[in-house]
Amino acid sequence: MRSLMTHDVSLILLDVDASEESLEFFDILHDVSDVPVIVRGVMADTDNVVSYLESGAADFVGRTTTLPVLAAKIQSLLRSVQSNGSVAGSIEVGEVSIDLRSRTVTKGAEEVSLTPLEYRLLKELATNKGRPCSHKDLLKSVWGEDFTNCSHYLRLYVGYLRQKLEDNPRRPRMLLTEWGYGYRLVEPKTASRRVRTRVSLRLASPG
Repeated sequence: MRSLMTHDVSLILLDVDASEESLEFFDILHDVSDVPVIVRGVMADTDNVVSYLESGAADFVGRTTTLPVLAAKIQSLLRSVQSNGSVAGSIEVGEVSIDLRSRTVTKGAEEVSLTPLEYRLLKELATNKGRPCSHKDLLKSVWGEDFTNCSHYLRLYVGYLRQKLEDNPRRPRMLLTEWGYGYRLVEPKTASRRVRTRVSLRLASPG
């Protein structure tokens, strides 16, 4: 913790076990700093992996991950952090505003409470606003390389976002499903009333 406070740290690689103490330390670390954390532990313990990602870890890698792969993940995350530092401060989608600096989301005048995973998924969709995002790309960006086949996680969290952001979650107007591909975040279209013109036809009889 002293090193974190006294040095200019860009990223943290944190080795953990399955104990509550490790998760508690991560929570403290995440509370006192916005520095992205890659957690290294046992991938087979799915519940533990999900707990760290849900608590705000930037990624979770297994202990068997090779050094070249780990280095590539670190470089990718650092590029993402640098890129996010140069983008606009907020993204607007209809009544929803995503403040990238404070990591807060508002709908209208009210702040929306999102979990770290919900926020990361929304941010990924918002930075690609208007463009379809595949299941695989979303899972890779939000959960990590080892979760690209876990589409049920994605469906679950898309449902959570719709509950919190859509006026009618059963008929979403912002977070749309791209059937057989993924999801797309779009500006909600104003419902237009169809004006039906009634045309009367008068048939003239001969003579």
